[in-house]
Amino acid sequence: MSENNISQVEQIRDSTLTRDFLKQTYETTGKYLHANHDFLILPPDERFVLLRHAAENVQCLSIIFVWNQSKLYTHRSFMKTCNYLYGEQLVNMVRHAMKFIDPDLVLVKLAASLFAFSNSLLIVRPNYTMNSSSISTIFRIQSSYAEVTWKYLVYRYGYYQAVLRFNNLIQCLMTATNITSKSLNAHIHTNDMESLVEQTEISLFLDDIEQINSDVV
Repeated sequence: MSENNISQVEQIRDSTLTRDFLKQTYETTGKYLHANHDFLILPPDERFVLLRHAAENVQCLSIIFVWNQSKLYTHRSFMKTCNYLYGEQLVNMVRHAMKFIDPDLVLVKLAASLFAFSNSLLIVRPNYTMNSSSISTIFRIQSSYAEVTWKYLVYRYGYYQAVLRFNNLIQCLMTATNITSKSLNAHIHTNDMESLVEQTEISLFLDDIEQINSDVV
């Protein structure tokens, strides 16, 4: 086999591995949403409205954290595939967001839950509407996660470091909001997200049916 053929085989292999890795992040996001109790307490109709937005936010924050922790951005073949799939501008936005992401896994998990219920839904998709009761519930959930996040930071790092880390977290979430808005133009991302949302909807629907049956019994 010539060097050129070997190089082509390696490129195909690297692209396949990168794609498989990215698909795993979508699957992990779906598992999180399916397991989040606060998400499940919403009425089915309102949960459906929030689902896509929550999935976008959690997926985005997960990618930022994983890229930063694993240093995948240092691998040329990985970045080349990502640039091809999502566009260089979107990839650069993710790399910029890594400046603000905290390496504390517990904090990032709390941030993911906080971000999932972010009211930026009304900014990114202004045509979406919810009744006042559901909006109040979402704000209450979001406030609870914000409070827990702050208390964790103060307990873990002290007041001064808590202020700095919370500020970085806010900067990260603001940047991630811009990323989720921009990612709507990335067709492969929107296709993967549609698949994620559809599978999660089915899982949640089956859970609802099971709950109804158990209540009847």
